[in-house]
Amino acid sequence: MTWRFSKRFVPGDSGLLTFTRPARLDQAGELVAVVQRLSLARSLADVQRIVARAARRLTGADGATFVLREGEHCFYADEDAISPLWKGQRFPLEASISGWVMLKRKPAAIADIYKDSRIPHDAYRPTFVKSLAMVPIRQLRPIGAIGNYWASTHEPTERELALLQALADSTAVAIENVYTYQHVEAARLETLHRLALAAEYRDDGTYEHTERVARTAFLLAQAIGLSERDASLIHQAAPLHDLGKLAVGDAVLLKPGRLSVSEFEHVKKHPRAGAAILTGSASEVLQLAEEIASSHHEWWDGSGYPAALAGDSIPLSGRIVAVADVFDALTHIRPYKQAWPINAALAEIRRLRARQFDPELVDAFLELEPGRLVDLPDDWHESAPGADLDLVATSVWSADSAPSDSGSTD
Repeated sequence: MTWRFSKRFVPGDSGLLTFTRPARLDQAGELVAVVQRLSLARSLADVQRIVARAARRLTGADGATFVLREGEHCFYADEDAISPLWKGQRFPLEASISGWVMLKRKPAAIADIYKDSRIPHDAYRPTFVKSLAMVPIRQLRPIGAIGNYWASTHEPTERELALLQALADSTAVAIENVYTYQHVEAARLETLHRLALAAEYRDDGTYEHTERVARTAFLLAQAIGLSERDASLIHQAAPLHDLGKLAVGDAVLLKPGRLSVSEFEHVKKHPRAGAAILTGSASEVLQLAEEIASSHHEWWDGSGYPAALAGDSIPLSGRIVAVADVFDALTHIRPYKQAWPINAALAEIRRLRARQFDPELVDAFLELEPGRLVDLPDDWHESAPGADLDLVATSVWSADSAPSDSGSTD
């Protein structure tokens, strides 16, 4: 089975095309359109894809690179070319033309790369490149460079250099905007985490439930073969799965006994409440958190809430967090229940296989040695994936408090 999130981001074009040089009026229009696209970019990856393709289109070059400065090295972050160049590779600043451009803070135009001592010829021989132009991204303390490459001898013109420099200047502004936007998003994420922590503290004095759920969800995502990046995204988003519990009053949330039907109907509104709080973000983490919040109470057989989704129509992220969430709720004390023994909790998970839970996820979960998932390792805060984002916990709507035969509604 191929596992994938229900929401994916459309990758950039591969760009393995040959462009003809646009007319002067077309170049101006192309540059304006690129500036508009850059103004909407919300990640550095978006900027890279836009710029690499635009740099090639503006001049009709056979290839273009987007280079970032990383300390004393140049990182070739993205490219669009007729054949591979150096994407993903790093070179010392002093040993590359992109480094020269950044250090000297001025462009370079080279008609014959093998007659120029600034060029590391060994790095270029496996490529198609005969001529190039390179400009710095931001001329005061450059943060990168944009390169154009030609497969036949070509003398870069002043207009081509001017177009590339205009693109580089717009790129510098776009990168600054991205960092500003990400700072705002990080502040929003931190605020949501603080709210989630407050919700968690209401019915879990340890406020570690969501960290445990996040860890189990991460390990389960890895176990079914998701990429490290996708598993890490789930780990970062999972703590916000029950943010909607903020909309549930203490009289219901902390009730020591089983909920009435009307109380449980009130509780069933919290997934949509959480999703509403999280909606509208361009952040991958918050988009995934919205998906999880709205879907982790759905049941495999279609009897869950809030949308009565069934089977694969339930987002994979929600199905993963559902297993992790219920197991953790069962194995820890809550205001209305004692902690279940691990064997009893595992028996309940097995009983609900193909009823509440995705059967293949249950099988993968049981291979994880669930007994080691009950408590967080001592070093988890230092080693957790995505820990640099300083994500904190949210809350859980726990098992046994709902009016159902099993109580596993978490």
